[in-house]
Amino acid sequence: MAQAIAGPFAARTLADMGAEVIKVEQPGVGDMSRRIGPHFLGGESAYYLNFNRNKQSVTVDLRQEQGQEVFRRLVVVSDVVFDAFRPSVLDRLSLDYKSLKKMNPTVIACSLSAFGKEGPYRERPGFDGIVQAMGGGMSVTGNEGQPPVFMGFPVGDMAGGYVAALSIASALYGRSITGEGRQLDISLLDVQIALQGHLGQFYLVSGEVPKPIGSSHPSNLPVGAYLTSDGSYIQVHCASQEFAMKTLKMMAGEVKELKGMDSDPRFQSQSDRMTNRDALDDALGSGFASKPREQWLELLLKWDVPGGPVNNIAEALADPQVLLRDMVVEVNHPTAGKYDTAGNPIKTGATERFDPPPTLGMDTSEVLTGLLGYSEGAVEVLRQTGAV
Repeated sequence: MAQAIAGPFAARTLADMGAEVIKVEQPGVGDMSRRIGPHFLGGESAYYLNFNRNKQSVTVDLRQEQGQEVFRRLVVVSDVVFDAFRPSVLDRLSLDYKSLKKMNPTVIACSLSAFGKEGPYRERPGFDGIVQAMGGGMSVTGNEGQPPVFMGFPVGDMAGGYVAALSIASALYGRSITGEGRQLDISLLDVQIALQGHLGQFYLVSGEVPKPIGSSHPSNLPVGAYLTSDGSYIQVHCASQEFAMKTLKMMAGEVKELKGMDSDPRFQSQSDRMTNRDALDDALGSGFASKPREQWLELLLKWDVPGGPVNNIAEALADPQVLLRDMVVEVNHPTAGKYDTAGNPIKTGATERFDPPPTLGMDTSEVLTGLLGYSEGAVEVLRQTGAV
């Protein structure tokens, strides 16, 4: 029971790994992302197509008693009940964890919401940009002195989805040992706090509030995106002393004007480079500006310097490493036709499955008759009343 990005992405992750996922949607309406533009294929939203492969779609009106009975029968035969509602919705539908356990004593219930089940924010609406803002991510993204920006990728939603999928997998493993179900409460804001990583820890130990530094890094230098002579960018990221010195030696060896840079006393240690950050950045900027991107990519390999091209979306999806690892795959949809989509980043050695996202309610009859034991006649009655 989820729509848009975070919940559907969590369920898609599990489905990609072999889970049988039944997507419960409102009859005649469905997931809101089915109607989100700007791009559609055969009437199907590209937004929806991305997050809902390998699932079945069942329409159930949870506002009707007959619809709730269908859902209760689904709970009985399910390992996990997953929702992405505000907390009060489940209480209103009598689908809280206590009620679910009465139907299925070993059920695992996972709720993914913006702020979690407790606290003053629990009923607030919240989406990706909101949790990026509240979690501090926007304050350290971009450049100092400029308006805050959030990441181009929906990291608030998608990281939350991954955490929800991980929690479900962990709970299933735990149940295989203890025989007990579990209630999982995942907050998108909580995940953003965890994603602060070293920046949050820097503040907690120093009291200094981190500021945005563009494509650079507070201490691991040199790090940054540098413009090349053909107008493209290269990102360099030297997370160790060894790689920092390799970068300096590369510049000294390949750029005439920077000869001796590898012995410059301003850049010999991490502390030196932090003190002389601007001078280091200026020198590297002038060096990278001396040659085109492709030539620099070859030189990075030659000198064993960690770096890569700053790709746009099209370039990233056409990267030979990406294609080699089947991170762009083809799906054949009954109405949208054939289209490419992102693959599964979790490589297990097993054959990967990419069934097309379901049309609205396409599996309702099959699930109700085959899994839940309804007769064809009973399903037709439910359809006539609008319960499914």
